[in-house]
Amino acid sequence: MTSTQDQTAMAKDLCDAVGPVLGSYPGNRVTHTKGVNLTGTFTATPRARELTRAAHMQGDPIRVLVRFSNGNPNPRCPDAAQDDPRGMAVKFHLPDGSKTDIACQNWPVFPAGTPEGFLALLRAQGEGAEATEAFLADHPDIAEAAGKIAAAGDPPRSWATMAFNSLNAYRLVNAAGEGQYVRWRLAPEAGEHSLPVEERATADNDYLMTGVFGELPVRYRLLAQLAHADDQTTDASKAWPDDREWVDMGLVEVTGPDTERERDGDILVNDPTRVTDGIELSDDPILHIRTHVYGESVRRRSGVERPSSVTG
Repeated sequence: MTSTQDQTAMAKDLCDAVGPVLGSYPGNRVTHTKGVNLTGTFTATPRARELTRAAHMQGDPIRVLVRFSNGNPNPRCPDAAQDDPRGMAVKFHLPDGSKTDIACQNWPVFPAGTPEGFLALLRAQGEGAEATEAFLADHPDIAEAAGKIAAAGDPPRSWATMAFNSLNAYRLVNAAGEGQYVRWRLAPEAGEHSLPVEERATADNDYLMTGVFGELPVRYRLLAQLAHADDQTTDASKAWPDDREWVDMGLVEVTGPDTERERDGDILVNDPTRVTDGIELSDDPILHIRTHVYGESVRRRSGVERPSSVTG
């Protein structure tokens, strides 16, 4: 098989493995089904222009579509659920009519460094607690990542109070052709605040999805963590050292509801491999499998036989 065929087969296996763990809901996304779409703007800082020649990083306000989502595939999952990998995706509408995406989760790291490792973890989880414990005992790197993820499992007070991470690395290229590897972080200007424990059992099932409209505008700083020359860029399950510099790349300001997308059969995909000139993909295998997983998710929920890279 070709490499693309291998990745397509792996994407199908990963989507199949989600069902026994989280459930399967035909006609919906495989994961991150329940979400809310909003519009706003992104305005880059002067520092961003120094790091990348990307069109949306030059300082002029850029229109964005923001989607907040719960990770669970159940379209009616409770917003206050514990240990749900929540997401924030930003789609930038570039001046030439093209788009580029950033897709982040609240996890600090990804559970595994390879698609094969993540598939094996999902299959173990699908077999139950005993199989999962045995798998983690045999795979200490994945167990370490799982511990870090578990510590970040509390539901947020609102969508305005949770930080999100890209997990994968990207290479920024500036006008002089100089490159710098980064990982993205979307940091809420309101600070990070979890929903109090005593409020979780009685929280409205949709408090995140409906509550965000009463909090607008919601503001996030787009931060870039700068890798050192010897930092690895291919294993999303391992964080970079804490002393790596964070650079403020700009402000994402969410201002209102989106009224156009995901209506009348429209397919919205936020693909982290959809980049533009001035931003390059790292060789992280988790990053490269994601476009195939999203494409498989599109096929399953809509029957559309096309890769997610051409779906915006």
